[in-house]
Amino acid sequence: MSASALELSVVIVSYRCADHLARCLASIEGNTSDVHLEVIVVDNASGDGTAGAARTHARALLIERPTNEGFARAANIGMQRARGRAVLVLNPDTQVPPGALRACLDALWADPRIGVLTPRVVDESGALDVRCHREFPTAWSAFCFVTGLDRRLPWTSARAHAMRDLPDDREADVDAVSGAVMLMRADALHRIGGFDQQFFMYAEDIDLCMRFRAAGWRVVYWPGAEVVHEGGGSGAGGRRTPQADAAAYRTMGPLIHKHRHGLGGAVLAATAVIAGEVMLAASRLRRRAYS
Repeated sequence: MSASALELSVVIVSYRCADHLARCLASIEGNTSDVHLEVIVVDNASGDGTAGAARTHARALLIERPTNEGFARAANIGMQRARGRAVLVLNPDTQVPPGALRACLDALWADPRIGVLTPRVVDESGALDVRCHREFPTAWSAFCFVTGLDRRLPWTSARAHAMRDLPDDREADVDAVSGAVMLMRADALHRIGGFDQQFFMYAEDIDLCMRFRAAGWRVVYWPGAEVVHEGGGSGAGGRRTPQADAAAYRTMGPLIHKHRHGLGGAVLAATAVIAGEVMLAASRLRRRAYS
């Protein structure tokens, strides 16, 4: 198959997730009858059987990194090798049903203004993963999201980051989608420049979507197809922990500072960083108290 025939490049960053990766690659194979694609797996020095799961898959190009340099850098390395007209950044703990890639690509090509598109992303029970449609965070909305208050408080400002009031079945322009399933026009992506590598993990997907929007592209949540996001596909089982929540919240600081200029943005960014440090300190105190 010539490079010009490739419609899609699927880029997967893996780290200690061999079983997840094997299932993800098998699900992608179920989409190859109607999409000409390539698969690029960038393994962040897993040191276990994860790279082997990619190495034994006939369609996957494996790029092994000597150290874990973070999601953003690894994804950029994969995207630089991509030859497709579209690039799909996909988590290894996802499964893509047959026909889902074809449907998403058709939706992407249907509107030349769309730069980024994500389908309806659900967990194993079928519940929506709300990170597939988001507004740019404020310190308050990020706090509510990380702590789960956005599921309990009725106020729009508390529920805004994950757009919890958006009907799941309605297409919408959004500020950001999740890097777990992120379909992009390759020409636009290469002009914009990929992920900002100052973000080791968390917030790099929001930042890239904001840059697409600033360049005039639409960022779209499109519920016409569905992808399963199992979770648990990144190091330490990928489990949600207080430490991970604190790290995600602290990352909002540089993200807000980058996209919200002036004194107001600086104050919000500092608030996010401080709040993240407080959450991390509280988590450590709880561990000591119960150890």
